[in-house]
Amino acid sequence: MSFLFSLLVVLHLLSWAVALGTWVGAARTRTPSPGMAHGLAGAFVIGLILAALVSITGDPNHMKLGIKGLVGLIAVVLGYIANAKQERTSPAVWFSIPLVIVLNVIIAVFI
Repeated sequence: MSFLFSLLVVLHLLSWAVALGTWVGAARTRTPSPGMAHGLAGAFVIGLILAALVSITGDPNHMKLGIKGLVGLIAVVLGYIANAKQERTSPAVWFSIPLVIVLNVIIAVFI
C-alpha cells in the first residue's frame, strides 16, 4: 500500500509539473495546449484518489484536503476555459492558472 501511495504522489506532482510546464511553454504566445488542461485534470483526479486513500488508511487533515480540492477544481476550470477560448483567453484567466498551481503546491507543503 505504501508503494501505491508513493506512486500516486509522484504522479500527482508530475501532473502539476506538466500543467505548469505547458503554461510556461505557451506563455509567450498565450495559446494554451490541451496538455495543460489534461495535466490539471489529471492532478485533480489523482489528488481525489490520494485523499480517499488517506481518509481510509490514516487520520486526514480535512481542512487541507478541502482547500486543496477547491483550489484544484478552480485550476481545472481555468485550464479548460483557456483551452476552449485559445488566443481569446482573457489575461485574468491566463495569469490565474500558474498562480493557482503554485498556491496548491504551497498549501501542500506548508499546511
